[in-house]
Amino acid sequence: MKPTIRRIRLTFAALLMGLVALSTVTLLDACHSGPMSTLTQENLDKIQTDMSSADVKAILGEPTSSETDPIPIVGGTKTTFTYTNSQGVHIEIVLKNDKVQTKEGTFAPAQ
Repeated sequence: MKPTIRRIRLTFAALLMGLVALSTVTLLDACHSGPMSTLTQENLDKIQTDMSSADVKAILGEPTSSETDPIPIVGGTKTTFTYTNSQGVHIEIVLKNDKVQTKEGTFAPAQ
């Protein structure tokens, strides 16, 4: 049985549609389990006093927002990392001269 051009086109179209579907599912999964899924109580508990900002980012990912201000009189900088997501998580990490000073977080109740 010789493959006809029509059969080859149909096979190619089916293969292409399958590839698009797989890519879409993979992309959606990546969006759902991406950086914001690191915002858990378990990961917040891993953050310790005197960790660097790089250490914090390695655990929690890039912050949703970050603000750095000079510390008057004594000098240095105070940086506040804020992490939020659509599930109601809010985490705030305060660093002084790139070292963790305080951490706090609120987590939405499990549904």
